[in-house]
Amino acid sequence: MAKVTIVLPSYNHANFLNDRLESILNQTYKDWEIIIIDDKSTDKSIDILNQFVKKNKSKIKHFIVNSKNSGSGYLSWKKGIELAKTEYIWIAETDDYSDINFLSNSIKVLNENKECALTFCTSVYVDINKKTLYDSTARTKNLYVDNDDCKVFNSLILENVLPFNTYITNGSSVVFKKPKNKIPNEIFINKQSSDIFLWTYLVKNKSFAFINKKLNYFRRHEDSTTSKISELDKESVYYEKANYLNYFSCQEKYIEFINHYIKHIVNANKMKIFDISAILKIEKIKFLRLKYLQLLFKFYLNKIFR
Repeated sequence: MAKVTIVLPSYNHANFLNDRLESILNQTYKDWEIIIIDDKSTDKSIDILNQFVKKNKSKIKHFIVNSKNSGSGYLSWKKGIELAKTEYIWIAETDDYSDINFLSNSIKVLNENKECALTFCTSVYVDINKKTLYDSTARTKNLYVDNDDCKVFNSLILENVLPFNTYITNGSSVVFKKPKNKIPNEIFINKQSSDIFLWTYLVKNKSFAFINKKLNYFRRHEDSTTSKISELDKESVYYEKANYLNYFSCQEKYIEFINHYIKHIVNANKMKIFDISAILKIEKIKFLRLKYLQLLFKFYLNKIFR
């Protein structure tokens, strides 16, 4: 049996799909099988996938085309993880692509560090023509890992920065161990941030590794999730952050959450000053409205006198 399952969650990325499939076939690590889940694409994605399946039958574990669109790519993640039978899983998003040594580096680290629940690498952000825009090193500089080196960390290092920041900027940069138990449905219900729910769930009470090598290419384009976040979506992210704090019982981060909301939502749109519906989703904090007003007053006082 293969050691790695590649989960390919496909939806309307025909323009980029061949880059992804080629980068999978060119991996120097060959002990893998693939689960393809297309979420009812309306472009030529299914035609491209059919050709790939026809040419690589021995590598195909499942090829699923949903009868209707699910509304969330994370549900394809969920289905793929549940179907996977291998020790390790890589979710390879169809608009991204990888260095040929991505899997070999990732599997080597996981094999040598059995306590690690996942490993991830540095990502290079590229445009639709593969032109480099920037990379994720600014996000991971506080991990203090030298270039081309790898280091293992306690899970708290990752948990301490979530959900407001994350070292893992792209799901395609991650390879993780298949968990022994079924992942709860609650992990995948958030349309914009189920990835950070998953990473936290996987590393809880375990460890993770960071490979400071540029092995993943994260494509920015007009249809990518990070490019499409509107003002309304930005506010809805805070509902999901509140869900995160509640689900993982992060009461110690409630004040940080309120300050973050004031800085990034209220300060950007003064009409939101009395809309605290996202804040009201957090649990187990007394005098919530009063605390919000206190922190709001402090925020603007600091702006006036700094």
